[in-house]
Amino acid sequence: MAFVDPLFYNMQALNDLLRNTKILMDPDIIWNHVFSDKDFQTWILDLIRDDQLMEKGVNEDGKIIGYYTRYTEEITNGRKREGEPYNLFDTGDFYKSMLILLGTDYFEIDADPIKENANLFEKYGEGIIGLTEESLEKLREETKRRYSIEIDRLFSLD
Repeated sequence: MAFVDPLFYNMQALNDLLRNTKILMDPDIIWNHVFSDKDFQTWILDLIRDDQLMEKGVNEDGKIIGYYTRYTEEITNGRKREGEPYNLFDTGDFYKSMLILLGTDYFEIDADPIKENANLFEKYGEGIIGLTEESLEKLREETKRRYSIEIDRLFSLD
């Protein structure tokens, strides 16, 4: 009969646990888990669609894109009022086209800028789909919160 050192098996289990922990703690894996979440992606896009464009009419620099004219108010039957900042919402196609493209440790926001006879990126700049400093701060805080949840989930014994 051979003697088997129980410490060997405990060390093997510990090494396996540490190896798995190292994999779980890989920032790229946590990044991917957090930023692949469709609800989080929608939350990020809503920072642009709702907070920046719809409410304030600003680009990523926080500058107002432009103002509606009396003519615009007339042809939209008052839906868009003279003097209000552009919100770039007409049919909703531009807002719906916004999406997040994930890299290994970054993301890009893209959209289809072609509307009727205009390219919104050429007309107003690609900054219309960028995040303002205020939105970036909200994103930082929400990312920290979601990272914490993800780390707790990865290390949960349930």
